[in-house]
Amino acid sequence: MLDNNKCILVYNIPLEKLDFLADEGYKLIDVKKEMMEMTVRDILKGLRFETINSKEYNESLILFNNFFDEELRDLIRRIRENIKGGILATVTEHSIDWKLSYLLEHLIEEREWFLKQQKGRA
Repeated sequence: MLDNNKCILVYNIPLEKLDFLADEGYKLIDVKKEMMEMTVRDILKGLRFETINSKEYNESLILFNNFFDEELRDLIRRIRENIKGGILATVTEHSIDWKLSYLLEHLIEEREWFLKQQKGRA
């Protein structure tokens, strides 16, 4: 994670739905489709360049960087009051060097695996 770069990356969610966070001073980075082949690190550094990505992602993603657990719990609760669905995750020491498209695919697979495990217990 990039030190002192507390921010929230947002993909496929209108930023207006998260205005309450911006109003409180949280930095929101609106990730565009053309940025999906960039690494998370490059996006966090503020780099902006278009990459070629033919794949469309219908999934929404909110990715937190450099937040403490207690703050995350509060933010997630408040976000879920306004936004249903989508994936919420944190940047890790490993995922920071992944392309955002790869990270999103990984998170989708992880969620599907978890849901299958839950169904197996029911």
